[in-house]
Amino acid sequence: MYRNILKAFSTAVIAVLPGCVSMSGISTTAQPRDANSLQAGQDIAHARHDLPWPKEDWWRAYQDPALNALVERSLADHPDIHAARARVAMAEAQAQTVAAARAPQASLNGSLIRERFTDLQFIPPPWNGHTEWNNKATANLSYDLDLWGRREQQWKGALDSASAAAVEAQQVKLSLATAVVRHYVDLSREYALHHIIETRIEIAGKKRDITQRALAAGLSTEIAVTEVETAIPVLRSQLEASAERITLLKQQLAVLSGQGPGATEALERPTLALHVDIGLPDNVPASLVGRRPDLVAARWRIEAASHDVASAKAAFYPDINLLSFAGLQAMGFSHLLSNAAGVAGVGPALSLPLFDGGRRRGNLAAQGAAYDIAVEQYNSILLQALQDVSGQLVVLHSNAGQHEEIHTALALAEKSRKLASVRNQAGLANYLQVLEAENQVLNQQATLIELDAVRLSTYAGLMQALGGGVIATDTSPANTMAARVH
Repeated sequence: MYRNILKAFSTAVIAVLPGCVSMSGISTTAQPRDANSLQAGQDIAHARHDLPWPKEDWWRAYQDPALNALVERSLADHPDIHAARARVAMAEAQAQTVAAARAPQASLNGSLIRERFTDLQFIPPPWNGHTEWNNKATANLSYDLDLWGRREQQWKGALDSASAAAVEAQQVKLSLATAVVRHYVDLSREYALHHIIETRIEIAGKKRDITQRALAAGLSTEIAVTEVETAIPVLRSQLEASAERITLLKQQLAVLSGQGPGATEALERPTLALHVDIGLPDNVPASLVGRRPDLVAARWRIEAASHDVASAKAAFYPDINLLSFAGLQAMGFSHLLSNAAGVAGVGPALSLPLFDGGRRRGNLAAQGAAYDIAVEQYNSILLQALQDVSGQLVVLHSNAGQHEEIHTALALAEKSRKLASVRNQAGLANYLQVLEAENQVLNQQATLIELDAVRLSTYAGLMQALGGGVIATDTSPANTMAARVH
């Protein structure tokens, strides 16, 4: 009841003081976009929509124990993970600090001052004009009634910021896991291409030997021999470059897993095997992107900004605190502990903004702009999120078509190699034709290796675009935080 009386009193004060600072003319303009109002596109509409949501350990679908170990170590030891956890801890601590301001404040204060008192003011004899002790010891209690909810809004905003930090930590985990998977896929591709180059060098060596024997028999020319030999150092250079890329990829995987660059030197050739159906767990745009940590965090940032705006508006109203103190105060050291030294007081303290040079209006305008920024950042992430999902589907769909065509080309190349071998055995063609047919087979195999790598990497991108399974739609970080901080 006392709280309501004070609120009514402050409202009356505002009514009779029209010169108080006004917030008129200041408002937010941005609006969060509805994901379902956006055109998702044909690739999302025509994809399968009956698949399960990604699991948090979605990378296990690649069926490679070494990859699992690298990802798990990355999520446990990478500095970015520790930094994300520290940001969460800092946000929680800041929320606790804001929450503390809503609670009653108590303190003990004391002072022992040796002071010379003037004899030209109100100091009575015998202290005026003399040096004496001026001592004070009090217990103080204050409580901000927060009639207009300014501190409550600050606290809610801090909670939402802590929730955003917690979700952003999940985004760091998802990004790291995806980076490890994609680098591992690149390593697998590079190993396979390295083997292709080794085989090409063997073929080039056989072609050189054949042309050299033909030259010795007078059936070839030095130009033909030189042309064949020229390919060998080029292929060896490609082999060295491939070995370089393998070493660099291993080092990058070591660093991504929170280790020194030499930790993965003994990493063997990957054995990836991805046998999954490609599609989506839903076809509703809001559902498809609603689990993404970056989008969830952006929503929390909007909520935090909205509370900051509400707090800035509440600052335009009177601030009323309840204050009380009790203790001892005396001039003269010997009098401090006497009954006559007792002091006490209790009552409300009113702070009413009249003129502040535009400080409150400027703060409200700034908080409104911060809200607009948070909304537009959310809108931008939303657009990118839908494009990420659609884009991965485009690549996977195209990859499947290309894969089918190259499989056909590989079958034809293998058929050509078999025919060349038969003709050679029958004495109708020389062995060079067999080797050339072998090179054509290697060309198609190399293309398939590239296509397989694209498929493996794009699947990781699709899992990331769908949120990676790290955000559950039925949990709220703020609920946990509120229970812990309040």
